[in-house]
Amino acid sequence: MKAADAQNRFLENMPGEIIEVLQWHTAARSKVSASQRMTEFAGRFLGGMYEDGAVLPINLSVSAPEVLALALLQHRTSPLSAGAWLNLGFALRRVALCRANDQEEMNRMRLQSAVQAFDRALQLDPDNSGKNMRAWTGMSFAYHMLALYEKALECCAQALESDRSDPKLWLLYGFALKSAGREDEALSTMNDAYDAYVRAGRPEELGQAFAEVQLATQRPCRQRIAQ
Repeated sequence: MKAADAQNRFLENMPGEIIEVLQWHTAARSKVSASQRMTEFAGRFLGGMYEDGAVLPINLSVSAPEVLALALLQHRTSPLSAGAWLNLGFALRRVALCRANDQEEMNRMRLQSAVQAFDRALQLDPDNSGKNMRAWTGMSFAYHMLALYEKALECCAQALESDRSDPKLWLLYGFALKSAGREDEALSTMNDAYDAYVRAGRPEELGQAFAEVQLATQRPCRQRIAQ
């Protein structure tokens, strides 16, 4: 398979909304403004990618459909960019998440392609710990959706090695342990997660997550969140 063909296959079997954005970008972006519907879809999709860990440009002069098209196509225009493959992985995983009612085999192919994109990002820039942490995290999301829980756990462990001070990574690792059926280890890990949460200054955006963990486990993490 030629390199160009291999790169093109990642965008096969995309849902209609994605196809519309790509066709608009290719054929008419300089002539026709994106519709409100397209803009709203692209904004929601990009928001999901950003929450997952994608690295997206912040440029208020560029429309959401334009940013989404660039993120989807950058692996073709810049095949040696680790960031391009990272964003493609998050986009493919997000498609599978948003299109849960599509044929199971189609979504499995999307998730497998996401794993391959994340792996490519890791290979291209192996010494970039910040980028690699995002790639390992994204790969764990994809493996979890594929019900490959041990592989998801392995990826979480790799992400955690990139930054053991990040409470979000400790939480993700704990949840991966639970999904893999290792409940006792998951409960123990929540103590490490809480310690990281305290050392990070108890970030407000994580307060609810730790409260939910405490409620689910029916036991405090080191000490009660309210203290």
